[in-house]
Amino acid sequence: MLHSPKFPVSDREYVQRVRRHPPSSLLPLIAQVSSLVPTKADWQQASVKLNRHPRVGVLYRPWAFADAAWVSLTRGNEYRQRLAAADDLEEILAQYLALDDVYRHLPVGDRLAGYLLRVAGQQFTWQEDDFSELARSLALLVQTEPTKPLKALVTGWERDVLGCPLSDYVGLGQLLFTVAIHRQGRFDLDSVPENELAVFKELTSRDAVEAVLERHFATGAEEARARAAGGLTSSDPRMRRYTANPLRSRPLVRGFGCDYLIPVTPAVLGKVSPMGLYYTGMDHFGRGSKAFEMFAGDLGELFEHYVGRHLRLLPDAEVHHEIVYGKGGGKRSVDWIVVLPGLVLLLDAKSARPTAGLRLGPQQTFGEELNKKLGKAIGEQIPRTAKLIRDRHPKFAHIPHDRPMFGIVMTMEPYHLVNTPEFRHVLPSTDVPTVVASANELEDAVVATTPSLEEAILARIEQPPPAGWSLRALADGRPVINPILDEAWALYPWGAEHTAPPEGGASAES
Repeated sequence: MLHSPKFPVSDREYVQRVRRHPPSSLLPLIAQVSSLVPTKADWQQASVKLNRHPRVGVLYRPWAFADAAWVSLTRGNEYRQRLAAADDLEEILAQYLALDDVYRHLPVGDRLAGYLLRVAGQQFTWQEDDFSELARSLALLVQTEPTKPLKALVTGWERDVLGCPLSDYVGLGQLLFTVAIHRQGRFDLDSVPENELAVFKELTSRDAVEAVLERHFATGAEEARARAAGGLTSSDPRMRRYTANPLRSRPLVRGFGCDYLIPVTPAVLGKVSPMGLYYTGMDHFGRGSKAFEMFAGDLGELFEHYVGRHLRLLPDAEVHHEIVYGKGGGKRSVDWIVVLPGLVLLLDAKSARPTAGLRLGPQQTFGEELNKKLGKAIGEQIPRTAKLIRDRHPKFAHIPHDRPMFGIVMTMEPYHLVNTPEFRHVLPSTDVPTVVASANELEDAVVATTPSLEEAILARIEQPPPAGWSLRALADGRPVINPILDEAWALYPWGAEHTAPPEGGASAES
């Protein structure tokens, strides 16, 4: 059955539609359907996999499942009598797609940018490559060596923050993902033989696994309602669906059977990604605390050197760390200068993440927020370093001054759409061509061969490409083998003996 709701649907109407069914009926149905389309490739074939009308395949997306599940969990009523069926879920998802948006009530010229930001923040974070995200957690936090002492990520931090080694923690996320696929969105710890837990370093018993699940992954209806009451970042109901969904930080739900329910299968992988670990650290140390500031500072230090590790993968490259200059050594260049045969790259690493103000797209603060995160690197650090090289400053004499220069602002998490004209105009202009690139883009770009990173950038300088060009174009449609990520993957419980996680888990192909 194909439902075509009116447009627009108010948030109140949508919530009431979700509340028509008891959570004990709707939540397991969402979990079951989500487990059948756990990856991006599955979403694109959703109508076939679920035997639904081809036109409704677009409805079956993890962000829609997550919102419907969260509304049911926090606002649902167990006394409702109507049990949820497949057609009901389809109608709920169709209403979600038809929800009203702020853009409809703004002047025409003010609509597009904010809407695009909200959609990107809502959807794109679910579409990052699973293999890269999971491998990066270990490659960044364990295998990258800093050059100065860390303050929070010191010996023993993994057990203090996570309750187990990081490799076990990410491996547990992979296990949850795989079991959810094969068990219709459920995880029954009692059904996992303890001898199969021997692949872990420390999570070798059900009690140990349960302790970590309860500490970091699981929530119940009462806890969820408390979080919902205090967690809104916008009072406008038309913005509600764009705000952070707590099921991404607590993807397991207890209280709907003797096992755990996993309403949104991909959410367990996001929980053990670098972004998920960042928010886990925030919960552990306390938002705004001195301890969390040190934790975030350590992440920035490690990310800077993680970028350097990848730059050294470039063939025929001379990689130089930041150069100290000025009276008393009080000034610093960009974080990394890379000399290639026909090009000089100037890279500055920024670990600050996009804020809610950026994701929700309030136009009055957007430019200020974006400049606070990236403006200094684009408008000051990169052009200043380029000028020092061109002017033959003694400290930069070893850097060639007669080659094209290109700037890259490296970010730990993607700033979606930042290179497009709609958003780039709020950042400073510069005489050095510059793009913003995320860690995932760099991981692919440094091992690209047809074209190579150098070839692609030189082509861009000589003949500017269509608006919005980014490093992501270097990996589109081509397999990429990154030795840093491969080395990290091999240290996970499912990577030591396999080139991929258990059947149905995340892989480079997914």
